[in-house]
Amino acid sequence: MTDSCGKRRIIRFRRACDREFRYIAQQWARASLERSVWANAYFQTVYGRCQSINHAYRCLANRWLAILWKLWQSHEPYDEAYHLNQRAKHSKR
Repeated sequence: MTDSCGKRRIIRFRRACDREFRYIAQQWARASLERSVWANAYFQTVYGRCQSINHAYRCLANRWLAILWKLWQSHEPYDEAYHLNQRAKHSKR
């Protein structure tokens, strides 16, 4: 959430949310670090820019949720190799 007054802009963490879902998404992100190569690489990249480790887990969880949404829309199962190929293709641009 962003508040602005004149030249000052403050970004605040949104507290009015489904805390249980946020907790589950963070646990999913933590568990994925052990099995997914790209998730671990993404987490290491994001962790340096984040304010806390929980913020980094939330960023990773948001990436997983975006992938899950795309898979749900296309009715396809998750394939780690395909995802790695897509990441490599987009990172070359």
